[in-house]
Amino acid sequence: MLEGRVGVIVDGIPLGFIVPATFVQFLQAPEDYSRNFLVSSTIRMLRYILMFLSLILPAFYISVTSFNPELLPTDLVLSIAESKIGVPFPSFFETFIMLIAFEVILEAGLRMPRNIGQTVSIVGALIVGQAAVQAKIISPAVVIVISFTAIASFTIPNQDLSSAIRIWRFMLTICSSVLGLFGLVMALIFLAYRMCELEVFGIPYLSPLVSSKENILEDTLIRFPIKFMKFRPDDLNVKNKRRQE
Repeated sequence: MLEGRVGVIVDGIPLGFIVPATFVQFLQAPEDYSRNFLVSSTIRMLRYILMFLSLILPAFYISVTSFNPELLPTDLVLSIAESKIGVPFPSFFETFIMLIAFEVILEAGLRMPRNIGQTVSIVGALIVGQAAVQAKIISPAVVIVISFTAIASFTIPNQDLSSAIRIWRFMLTICSSVLGLFGLVMALIFLAYRMCELEVFGIPYLSPLVSSKENILEDTLIRFPIKFMKFRPDDLNVKNKRRQE
């Protein structure tokens, strides 16, 4: 709200909303502004990288193992092939089943009391993963990929963005299982196009990343020192341009 945005409180909903909301806001955390700008910028860039990996990693794994294994080092390809010996299902089915299992465990942990939910999430993931590998239903490589994807997704500060990425992760997985890397790239292009055409109260969803104005990076991928952040974002078109302190 100090940037000139509007807070909305709806009766019956225990949450407040800030509009217009942009993609960049969903990857910002309150503690970013209480730390040194170098630390905050490093963590924020790491957040962007992990968000992207959590989105494409399962789909990329399917693409390179099922369609384009020549993109991987020979030793890695042989190691993955050896781990799949005895597994009757293709990579797509393994990955899809593990993604669904992760969503089930996550949802169960959220709906149960906090103390029990954490135990169910941790124990459930360990038991399901180990049992599936020992039963030759899932290869160890898929368990590693999905585990890293799950951990990376937990670094996203905003729950709404995390939920959207979970949905798109399934869509990218399906596209890559049909067309390989070509399907993955086409799905990413469509996602980027969709994000570019979105607007929130007349403000581009990717603002200020798609802006032609100056100082678009002062609070996006990196966070400038507070003393340099004197003005509100130009895309908000507010009358009072100076940021409130």
